Amino acid sequence: MTDTIDPAQLWLGAFVGAQVLLLFSCVIKANAYGERALLLHAPATLMSVLSVLSMIGRQPLAPTAVLLLVPALAGVQLMDLMSHASEVRQARRWLFVASAILPVLALGAIYSDWALVGGVVLWTSVVLLVVVRGWRQSRPWNWWLLPALVALALASFRLAADAPPYDIEDALWQAGLLAVWAACTYVATDWRGRIVGETRARVLGRTTTDPLTGLATPMVLSQRVQAARNLTRRYGHPSVLMIVNIDNLGALTDEFGPEAAESAVLAAASRIRGSLLRDGDVAARLTHSRMGVLAEGCAPAQAAATVASRILVAGLKEPLPAAKAEYLHFRIVMTAVPPGEVEPIVLLQKLNTRLDQEVRGASERRIVTLSQDELSDTPKTLR
Repeated sequence: MTDTIDPAQLWLGAFVGAQVLLLFSCVIKANAYGERALLLHAPATLMSVLSVLSMIGRQPLAPTAVLLLVPALAGVQLMDLMSHASEVRQARRWLFVASAILPVLALGAIYSDWALVGGVVLWTSVVLLVVVRGWRQSRPWNWWLLPALVALALASFRLAADAPPYDIEDALWQAGLLAVWAACTYVATDWRGRIVGETRARVLGRTTTDPLTGLATPMVLSQRVQAARNLTRRYGHPSVLMIVNIDNLGALTDEFGPEAAESAVLAAASRIRGSLLRDGDVAARLTHSRMGVLAEGCAPAQAAATVASRILVAGLKEPLPAAKAEYLHFRIVMTAVPPGEVEPIVLLQKLNTRLDQEVRGASERRIVTLSQDELSDTPKTLR
């Protein structure tokens, strides 16, 4: 004769087992695909399992204290999930503070359930603020955060309302609600990871070469400027960023037509590429009439005397193939790559602004070097 199994025990085992499976899945996927958010979800899920186990039998752990560690770790994971949303930067700081306070409240929850209530109310309020502010930038995966948040809040308030000793029904409700939280958060995290992975694949899959000129793309130039700035900051290795403008491209278009202008752009790209001295130098096409050049390993004075001068001479060395009596007239604005936190796109914008001023003023200077003080005073305007 066999004993009948209590269905509550089966459901309890199923809910706890589901969380354990999610825990292993998080660790495996995080290591396989480099998903940090999944790796952060693993310890939070482990704490939820321990909070359920602490309600069963004679466990030395206080369920209320262990449960407060779940939102503490979940808050750190949510900070990583919302790292893409620019509108939640300040709210993410508040979430970090709230998550840091919860372990302290967990010690108080050993003696009073009100510490659990206060911690959950504080954490839920900050999380709602983060989710609402980053809602537009987090769709569609953020819909799964709502049932997860509700389930975790219900589990916390229900545990605070119950008084020990806890029976199997209390543990079942706790395991079910926490399983819903863990599963919904896992789905949201995995969905967001897929979106980020696809975006990363598209970015990496972009061509790194301009199809018209064969030069690098602005994205590649920005990455190289970032790398050059790191070298400058760490080792004092200087680099110079310059923008080359084809001054007479408009006149060539008016006189000889767009085909001659396109041929002039190709010739300009070829001559700029041939003027580079080092393997680490890179040239990129920014606009139809402007090229960006990064010269590594040289200061502005040296770059002006070598790379910039070679570019000017290359433009005047031979006439254009499509206009035998015309030459390329270049104008260059350059500056040293600053070691400070200046985004490459901002640096290019400031150089473009100064180059616009030189072109409008019809200055006789063909090479203009901006000091760091002049660079900081130049307004940022999109061309």
